[in-house]
Amino acid sequence: MNSIMKNIIICVSLFSAFCLCGNINAKHQLNTVNQPTMRLWYDKPAEDWMMQALPIGNGEFGGMFFGGVEREQLQFNDKTLWTGSSEKRGAYQNFGDLFIDFQCIGDKATNYKRELSLDNAIGSVSYTLGGIKYLREYFCSFPDKSIVMRLSTQGKKGKLSFSVDLQDAHEGKKSVSGNKITISGKLDILNYEAQVAVLNSGGKLSTKENKITVENADEVTILLTGATNYDIHSPTYFSGSADDIHNRISEITNAASKKSFAELKSCHLADYQPIFDRVKLDFGAKAPEIPTDELVKNHRESAYLDMLYFQYGRYLLIASSRGTDLPNNLQGLWNNSNRPPWESDIHSNINIQMNYWLAENANLSECHLPFTNYITAEAMKQSGSWTEMAKWHGCRGWTIKTQNNIFGYSDWNWNRPANAWYCMHLWQHFEYTQDVDYLEKSFPAMKAACEFWFDRMIIDDHGKWVAPDEWSPEQSSWSAGLENGIAYAQQLIRELFDNTLKATAFVKTDEKFISELKSKFEKLDNGLHVGSWGQIREWRKKDDIQGDEHRHLSHLIALYPGNQISYLKDSVYANAAKTALLSRGDGGTGWSRAWKIACWARLLDGEHAYKLLKNALEVDYHDKIVMSNAGGVYENLFDSHPPFQIDGNFGATAGITEMLIQSNLGFIHFLPALPEAWKTGSFSGLKTTANFSVDLKWKNAKPTEATILSNAGNECKIYTPDNRIKITDENGKTIETADNPGNIISFRTEKGKIYKIIFMTTTAKP
Repeated sequence: MNSIMKNIIICVSLFSAFCLCGNINAKHQLNTVNQPTMRLWYDKPAEDWMMQALPIGNGEFGGMFFGGVEREQLQFNDKTLWTGSSEKRGAYQNFGDLFIDFQCIGDKATNYKRELSLDNAIGSVSYTLGGIKYLREYFCSFPDKSIVMRLSTQGKKGKLSFSVDLQDAHEGKKSVSGNKITISGKLDILNYEAQVAVLNSGGKLSTKENKITVENADEVTILLTGATNYDIHSPTYFSGSADDIHNRISEITNAASKKSFAELKSCHLADYQPIFDRVKLDFGAKAPEIPTDELVKNHRESAYLDMLYFQYGRYLLIASSRGTDLPNNLQGLWNNSNRPPWESDIHSNINIQMNYWLAENANLSECHLPFTNYITAEAMKQSGSWTEMAKWHGCRGWTIKTQNNIFGYSDWNWNRPANAWYCMHLWQHFEYTQDVDYLEKSFPAMKAACEFWFDRMIIDDHGKWVAPDEWSPEQSSWSAGLENGIAYAQQLIRELFDNTLKATAFVKTDEKFISELKSKFEKLDNGLHVGSWGQIREWRKKDDIQGDEHRHLSHLIALYPGNQISYLKDSVYANAAKTALLSRGDGGTGWSRAWKIACWARLLDGEHAYKLLKNALEVDYHDKIVMSNAGGVYENLFDSHPPFQIDGNFGATAGITEMLIQSNLGFIHFLPALPEAWKTGSFSGLKTTANFSVDLKWKNAKPTEATILSNAGNECKIYTPDNRIKITDENGKTIETADNPGNIISFRTEKGKIYKIIFMTTTAKP
């Protein structure tokens, strides 16, 4: 067969795989964003799982690869693999390890590179050994529900010899048959199974000592698949037997085995790239020619590192939050321990909430659904634990405690206002998507959360509705910290009531509920009180401690992620929030630093937000639970609490987005907190409320050109304090605008149309 015919066959094969996976619907972008290659890379294998190994995932299943030359280790997880039950907390579990042991010839490897490309969600390891160039590729496919590894040599045949072993992190059963290894077992209530299939091209495959041995192969593809019988919609939280799981995993493995590596890769790219490529970011920095560990250790000033960290958060959300109606956890889905810190749980004390702060404005709305669907599923379960906890208080509706497993079990301290915090996510998904069908399904959970507070609240001495006996996480001990009407609870309840009232304009509900909601909202204490040293008060009665540098910002939820505090609304409260934030300091654990980035962005202070971003990128070497100002990132850019906790990764991406664009007050604010380090740049595809996708260019810290794609046909409002702007449609026709109070212009849009904005700098409007 000649080379031309080979190329034709390859192209037809790739096109067929592309068609099977669905077409890429790329958004037409008028701005050219020169985002450099986004990748993490290293010149040596990983030795430490938490600090150095690299993550891949498809939203449900994933792994961490080390890249060893003599031995490759791929530790893997399924985010439904838990011990515990509805009666016992249990913990998120390590699934197991895939080991590949190579028959090395004794020479030292040269030209070693271990890499994770964010642009295509493919990891790789390459090196030269004995004059042969070796290449490994790794990805976790969402359409094919498998981790895929391909091992090859460049220009050489018959040079791949190794053994494959699959090890269970539990005491399950193991079997080897033909080209497959299977592990299976049962935890407290869940059955699990994983299979690895080895597909060799050339050479010989055999089984020996519960391993698969490959000798003298040309190329080898390895498929790894695993799952449990977890089912959040079942009263028992599981469905199906061990045989059902086996059949399901076997079907997945057999179907993937029938595809070539090129087809598997093509399907993976056709699925992943349209999601990741929605957003591009350019701060005018090129990709450096140094490894990522050196970059983050010695060149934190790099604007490329800022872009990489932003896109890494988006990558990690795609990799840990798709598919099943279950959110990611404290470590996303990556965990190598059966006793992880805090059980790697669904922690309702900012942590799970922060995991999803980036979902909407970073244009990953579908990645929000595993969390929002989880909320509605648990909140509306008849006789479910969340409703039973509300009944324990003598209330309707639902509420939760702080630590939660995936079976509805909840313990540690009460976190009653977290039901309001969760509902912020339900409303936010609607704000950004304008999906009324979704809101109709989510509204009952919002309504039920309101009813809990209708029954729970009391009237204070000032005639205001307040929540009794609440705590401000995590200030003082639980028993010593309870007060009525504290800022944390009141600010969240205010967000809940406000958002639910807005939702009643889109869905049908009973008038009695609306009337009570309006009445209580009008007399609700909003949690905003200025204290003796000019701060937002955390407590109603006891004094705040000036200089308290605690990591939690529980009394500043009204600033972020809430919407009550802004210099564009009321400078008194904005100044008080700034005073409180200064008192907390610029240290803290990894996720705390991320939260502070967003808070300073909401205060329109780009330099302080940028300082916090650089603080968040400090390299940390702590691997234990440390409640101090230790924190930052590890060499693999995982956020350090310490130890590893993924909320800081997600929070930093959300904070960077807030620095570039804000829309939480109902209008678009371009570059609200731009630091000098990013004075020239561009982005494409960031989202705003009312479902607009925005591209923007700026120079010398001033916007020059923007395009706005109207995805829902809503009125568009833009904050323009220092500019005259000209708006045209796709045909160059000038669009009429209306002036509104507060330097806001507005114009009507049509669904699916793109509008171009030219900024003409002038003096500020009077």
